[in-house]
Amino acid sequence: MAKLNSKLIGTIAIITSLGFTTACTNTGQTRETDKNAVTVAAAIGGIMAANALGIDNNVAKVAVGALAGYTARSVFDQVNKETASDPNTDVEAVKIGDQEFVQINVKNVNFHSGSAELDPYELTRLTPILNTLKQHLNTHVYVEGHTDSDGSNRYNQQLSENRAKNVAFYLMDNGITRDRIKTYGYGEERPIASNTSPEGKRENRRVTFLINEI
Repeated sequence: MAKLNSKLIGTIAIITSLGFTTACTNTGQTRETDKNAVTVAAAIGGIMAANALGIDNNVAKVAVGALAGYTARSVFDQVNKETASDPNTDVEAVKIGDQEFVQINVKNVNFHSGSAELDPYELTRLTPILNTLKQHLNTHVYVEGHTDSDGSNRYNQQLSENRAKNVAFYLMDNGITRDRIKTYGYGEERPIASNTSPEGKRENRRVTFLINEI
């Protein structure tokens, strides 16, 4: 089966995730709120997805000292402290437009091929993120699901969304309210390792997190 164009897949990812976000919040807010949601979603999806939607966004990594907001700095410091001895967790400060985020990539929380399930041992590695969210009640968390390149684009898109949603359910089961969580799926479009080896594919079957102030 021929694979879909990557730009189109990026657009599908954003549209699908916005549907989930609307289902989660369902507050009947104004068109301006909807426009802001599209802007944030497009930015989180990356420059390619933003371009596919015709939205101008600026995504940039910044030094933690450049973060203006107290919450962003506090989130960064707590996650960094709790994961200081874990070489498999990367914590970065990111600016999307004028909004500040803490981006967390937990490299050793991986899924089996074709599966959206995480075993209990894997889930315990998310404890630093869970603790941070409990300590910072004025934050949102964006959970991003990813896959390796096995399977069709459509299949991987759905699989990535299910991975993000399962992690969201874990967070909710442990006390994080639903309205604070947004989920996104990016299929195979954002690998962090080569898909030519089993080890690389395993790294790409993952979730990443973005936390920002509400």
